Amino acid sequence: MSLIDMTIMATALASIAGFGLAKAGMAGVDQTIQGSGKVNIDVYLTGLKTRDLNLFKVGDTSSITIRNQPVQPPMTIVKVDHWQKQVSFLSPDGKKALAFADPANAIAHDFVVTVQDTADRTSDGYVIRGNKIKVGNQIELESFKYRVQGVVVDINPADKSK
Repeated sequence: MSLIDMTIMATALASIAGFGLAKAGMAGVDQTIQGSGKVNIDVYLTGLKTRDLNLFKVGDTSSITIRNQPVQPPMTIVKVDHWQKQVSFLSPDGKKALAFADPANAIAHDFVVTVQDTADRTSDGYVIRGNKIKVGNQIELESFKYRVQGVVVDINPADKSK
């Protein structure tokens, strides 16, 4: 038996095994879509150093990248919250923590930017254009004026948003 014959035989066996696993529901490629609809994705950006507090505007679009894969077309920004970066100190009596604006980073701000898009819902979570998206995913937002990295902190149906 030559090397070519063994390669063809191994490929055939791997194909048969893959087909059998997919039929048994163990391949992960056969996720049943339970429904689709608009979802809000909250992206937390911590310590973003900017003087422009209107960097993210409701109604604008922002391109996103998940796991180094651009997701097209861009998503719409539906909500923006921001506050100056805070640091904690103990109170003089040492019983509670007090938060103050960070004096070392006067231009550092935290943002929660909510983007909205249509997603498919599976038993394993939400899928947006072939990309699973879950809390904890690193995500990159990009537009004409910014390219920033954040983390997904919440995903919820748009009709049940906060």
